[in-house]
Amino acid sequence: MMNRLFIHNPLFRLFSPVFSGVIVYLLILLINNNVEQLQEQFLGQELYVCIGLSFVIQEFSRLLLLLFNRLPSSLSPIVKLIIQMIGSMLLCAILVAFSITLYYKSILGFSPSIDELWLFNSIFCCITLIYVLLHISHQYLYKVNSKKLNNEYIRKQLVEDDFMQFKKGINPNLLFECFEAIIVLIGNKSDKVDDLIDHMAMVYRYILSKKNKQLVLIDEELNVLDELVQLFNYLPFRSVSLNKQIDSSFLVIPGSLLSLVETIIRSTIVASDLPLHINIIESESHLALSYNKSDKIIADFNTSSLSDIDKHYSIYSKVELDIEDFDKKRTINIPKLITKANL
Repeated sequence: MMNRLFIHNPLFRLFSPVFSGVIVYLLILLINNNVEQLQEQFLGQELYVCIGLSFVIQEFSRLLLLLFNRLPSSLSPIVKLIIQMIGSMLLCAILVAFSITLYYKSILGFSPSIDELWLFNSIFCCITLIYVLLHISHQYLYKVNSKKLNNEYIRKQLVEDDFMQFKKGINPNLLFECFEAIIVLIGNKSDKVDDLIDHMAMVYRYILSKKNKQLVLIDEELNVLDELVQLFNYLPFRSVSLNKQIDSSFLVIPGSLLSLVETIIRSTIVASDLPLHINIIESESHLALSYNKSDKIIADFNTSSLSDIDKHYSIYSKVELDIEDFDKKRTINIPKLITKANL
């Protein structure tokens, strides 16, 4: 995972103290001008003490990282950083002083001098400081990269939404079906070609002109819905009729009723001698579209096709799009958004 820092890796925790312990041992020899001991006895007792103490300090510093992460979120990042750095170094200095004193008295038989304690504390506090800075830099890098990834994800979503809106506006299936119907009518009923083109132009003009508009009045949507139904009546689907019972004026998302009616028509079995009656009835909080269902076997009515409409309505209303299936009847309820009096 991206937020998994390498200092928590078991292999790093095992081999890092060996490396840092050797470095500490060499630094102590250089400071004390005892480099000639390297030729005599490199793998001495002092080296193992430095490695062991490095292991204890790194594990203790790692434990402190988890502890300081629980600081109150009300503190500013600068205050947290200061508390974490100073606190870690002080606690590690206390641990180093205790460990060195215990080693000197238990193994060597005498107490360490102040200079020796200062030397060990200085070196191991630097190790602790580097450990803390590694953790803080990783956190900062993780936040920066997470923000960049989130921005890229948002851009990706915007591109996908724009493409889906473009595809929805063009509606290639309906467009090519209209062209095919025009080709058929040119040879048989050329007098109806102009009417079909007029209906097609009204529908596409509305869809393309309203793509940047958030809401429209229900009357405007219903006028274009009549044009869409007449357009489908030229195509090889069921003959469709609308029964509208709407007494007030309110707002809807542009194209939502058109998408619902088209979904209903395309998921219903084609039967030229059996018309499809769609009732659009207004209630106190919903607009209901009901019809006698006769779903196709392959392209049956799928609620996932309405997820885009439900997503858009959820922006303006807490009421979700609802579908009621009875024995032979299906009702789709969409929420009424804003009454005309509130405009």
